[in-house]
Amino acid sequence: MKRRHMLLIALAMLSAASVVNADPTVGVFFDTDGMQSALVAEPGTVNTGYILINNADMMVGGAAFKMESEGGFLLVGETWANGLLFGSLMTGAEIGLYTALPQFGTDPALICTFQVFGTETVINSHLTIVNDPDYATPMVANNNAILFPATGLTGSVTLRNTPEIGVFFDTAATELSAIFNGGVGELYQAWICVRNAEMMVGGAAFKMDLDPRITLLSAIPASALIFGTPTTGVEMGLYTNLPVFGSTPGILYSLLFTTFNNQMIDATISIVNHPSYDTPKVADNSAVQWTAEGLTSFLTIPVATEEMSWGQVKSLY
Repeated sequence: MKRRHMLLIALAMLSAASVVNADPTVGVFFDTDGMQSALVAEPGTVNTGYILINNADMMVGGAAFKMESEGGFLLVGETWANGLLFGSLMTGAEIGLYTALPQFGTDPALICTFQVFGTETVINSHLTIVNDPDYATPMVANNNAILFPATGLTGSVTLRNTPEIGVFFDTAATELSAIFNGGVGELYQAWICVRNAEMMVGGAAFKMDLDPRITLLSAIPASALIFGTPTTGVEMGLYTNLPVFGSTPGILYSLLFTTFNNQMIDATISIVNHPSYDTPKVADNSAVQWTAEGLTSFLTIPVATEEMSWGQVKSLY
């Protein structure tokens, strides 16, 4: 019995020490695991943000803090954990929870949920947790109503269009499919373009996958520093930035194809990720890389024409 009594005392001392050493954080995140503090999304979409408490190692009984925004978007709603709430997220809020939330280890406690909505481009606008006006710092309370100073963390919001890279059959980057007559003597021109970027494009990284019945005869790049090729994976840094705004595309490559005597329906030409990246990439004029969407084009050859020699083909381009 004495051993059990001493063990309980030791556990109580350890528990008290962990509370004394608590250094809670209150932060803005865009996932409930507290791993994603930066939101990158399309304008016009509704995205969910979370206020998470971490590093507290306690049963959280309440909190007091405020969120400051650099703006450019709307906060269209906020939902709090079940408790007695005074104030709001943007004016300063104090909340006493009806049921304490466990926060131990790396599992954060969710105290508030909100939505972000904007229709205009926003780049790296910050949302920061600061002190409620009645306190000197953000505060977190345990289930015994003991207050602890907390560190406020910052998240960021970027709202911008996702650039698209595709193989187009026109320089306006509107035609993703084409139908041609085939044959050894038939050549088809296409262009690799960036569209929907809303930026000065300074570079790109991607790879072009071709249906094996389609042969690439030439690929002429825009003036750029080039590493690799389109069919193996290319990284390109443009010597002159391309303005890609509205319906105006940026041309990265001029292509020339042939299909010899192969006939096909909707043979694919796809832009995929460069082997060194997880997605196609577009860089702006500050060399900041943005995830791009790789598009798939379709080529149909319903009729093949007469045979020609390879020497005759080469003489055509």
